[in-house]
Amino acid sequence: MTAEAPIFVGQVFCFVKLKVILDTGHIFIRSFIFILIVLLNKDVTIYAFGIAQITSACTIIVGNYAFYYFYIPKLLQYRKELKKVDDKYALRERYGQHYENMDDFPFVSIKQMLPGVLPNSNSIFNSDLQTLVLSFAKQGILKQVLTEGEKYVMSVSPVLTFSEQATYDVVNNMGSLAARFIFRPIEDSSYFYFTQTIARDTTLAEQKREMVLEASDVLAYVMKTVTSIGLLAFVFAQSYSGTVLLLYGGADFVEGGLPEQLLRWHSLAIVLLAPNGITEGYMFATNTSKQIDTYNYYMAFFSVTFLLLSYQLTNWFGPVGFILANCCNMSFRISYSVFYINKHFRSVGMVPLRKSLPGPMYLSVLIVCGIVCKISEAYFSEGAILCHLLIGALCTGLSVGTWSFENRELLRTGLARYRTRKQSLTPTETHEN
Repeated sequence: MTAEAPIFVGQVFCFVKLKVILDTGHIFIRSFIFILIVLLNKDVTIYAFGIAQITSACTIIVGNYAFYYFYIPKLLQYRKELKKVDDKYALRERYGQHYENMDDFPFVSIKQMLPGVLPNSNSIFNSDLQTLVLSFAKQGILKQVLTEGEKYVMSVSPVLTFSEQATYDVVNNMGSLAARFIFRPIEDSSYFYFTQTIARDTTLAEQKREMVLEASDVLAYVMKTVTSIGLLAFVFAQSYSGTVLLLYGGADFVEGGLPEQLLRWHSLAIVLLAPNGITEGYMFATNTSKQIDTYNYYMAFFSVTFLLLSYQLTNWFGPVGFILANCCNMSFRISYSVFYINKHFRSVGMVPLRKSLPGPMYLSVLIVCGIVCKISEAYFSEGAILCHLLIGALCTGLSVGTWSFENRELLRTGLARYRTRKQSLTPTETHEN
């Protein structure tokens, strides 16, 4: 919480490299200190975990504040010198590109990021900020229930044995890797793009047509990409869940078939998890405070429904019931987000989600590859795992190649925009001469 202010500023102004460096350092320092202490004394494992967590947290705090401690004075100096010259490229060699187009950066001192009291003439609290903070606080509590609700059900009711709980946690953590390393960065980037492209308190009809059209295309393309990734994971999980778990935990872990069954069903949750993050990201990026309050009531309904479904479906289907309840929960949230997006774009006559479904060629190849991999699993999974993995790699390559061919215009557009952006950051020959 101490570093929340500079972290939020970094996200708003897209200091991506800072986030990557500090997150990487945070994980590395935490792991290194924990391993080092455990190797020196195995009896203090719990203390080692706590020390590693505290040290890595201090790294995040010091790193963020240290960055702005040096960045802000240099930015102020850059602004002063920019007023004396007509060409910003003349300052690039000395300052780099990190200070360009930062006219809206409001801070002039690192002290402004520290906790303080805002002057309010009418009341003790700023009414607008108070409403917004309360809305996000209620939404955060409800989202915590939706995200970790199954663990609360496990804790307060004897629906699963301790062995089944442990197996579920391991498989759930493995299945969540896709969300953490693939979908989460895409969701974060998409959210901040939409916040900077679409205004919250203005209808789309009153905003620039070019910006709205670009946001519509980005939403459709990102949705198509993440949905395609989710379907790819679902198809290959049906044939390779057992192999992956066997390599991860050994024969004793996969004995009985429960871990394999859980991972296969978890891949269905990944298919829903992919579009859920993008659609909710757009909704949160464009919602007003009143709309956020309205959504909180729906979130309360979703939370109660999710907890009830978790309890009942687990009694019927065992650990798989938690995954099914989570799928139902995400289906409710996706439906609400899709309804909001269609309604939001109705005023400008656009339906971006219509272009978000994967193409027929890619879906056909996925079906064929899924059948081939199931046949491979029946013949090779037990005695020749390497052959089974090789067939999976070839089918994955074929699927990715088919998607790239079918969406070649999208790839060309993305590459062209990337090149345009790189050229805009490079001085032209006219400037050099």
